Amino acid sequence: MRIGFAGLGLMGSRIAARLSGPGIELLLWDRTGSRAREVSSKVPGSRATSDLRDFESVDVIFVMVRDSPATISVVSSLPKRGKTIVNLATILPSDALSLSHEIESAGGRFIDAPVVGSTPAAEDGKLVVLASGDEVYVSKLEDLLSKMGRIIYVGPVPSGAYAKLTANLILAGMMEVLAEALEFAERSGLDARKLAEIVAASPYRNPYFDSKLERMLRNEFSAQFPLDLMHKDLKYIVRSAQDLGAFIPMAGLAEQLFGGAEAAGCAREDLSAIYKFLSSCCGRRIKDDEDNGQSPR
Repeated sequence: MRIGFAGLGLMGSRIAARLSGPGIELLLWDRTGSRAREVSSKVPGSRATSDLRDFESVDVIFVMVRDSPATISVVSSLPKRGKTIVNLATILPSDALSLSHEIESAGGRFIDAPVVGSTPAAEDGKLVVLASGDEVYVSKLEDLLSKMGRIIYVGPVPSGAYAKLTANLILAGMMEVLAEALEFAERSGLDARKLAEIVAASPYRNPYFDSKLERMLRNEFSAQFPLDLMHKDLKYIVRSAQDLGAFIPMAGLAEQLFGGAEAAGCAREDLSAIYKFLSSCCGRRIKDDEDNGQSPR
């Protein structure tokens, strides 16, 4: 099978590597040509291109770029007739629907399949793929999609986009409340390790809390899910909620807080850096490995 993959960032490069294997010809593109060549040098059976028109030679095209505008830009430059184009990124539901109409009217097929999970899950093939579109087309790609992780078919486009925004709303809320709990505990004088012990012994323990709390206690904020992307997703959630008439006030607050953290310099750190931002708002400084002694972020 001949596969094209557009977008080789933190997630895209790892997913592309998962797709490689016997019988797979993989054509890689990134807006930064050197990045495509670098990834290609590490992925067996792949080659790099700097021209999206070269995807005319492939059967299935995966797109994993930053946001709705980037996805629209890439898709507009892709060959469409006879192609199955699979979006893996988090985009606005309205844009997913528009892309579906555009691709299908040009003689192609569109599957919107945003993924849930961060870089470790992408590397290990343990993402959750929220597939939407014609169920027949989705089933034909089951072997490829299952290389990424578990597939959940959620319905026609734009169900995948709505499902992903719903999942990320939960994720943002979990991260925000964990950061606030840690800030509250430390302000009270409680040993932060005791908070970790309490969470581990509680009914609300979960692998996400285990992982993030441990990294926060070590002041380790290297990106697994960049904070600016969570802020982008929260903006999409708020906008979509307005379109739907859904009342979700905590989402609006979370969008403002993550926006503040992005503006304060935490954009390319992990979303758990929201804890560092909350602490700095109250005048307490959290240091990490990259701290160079400048003013609080």
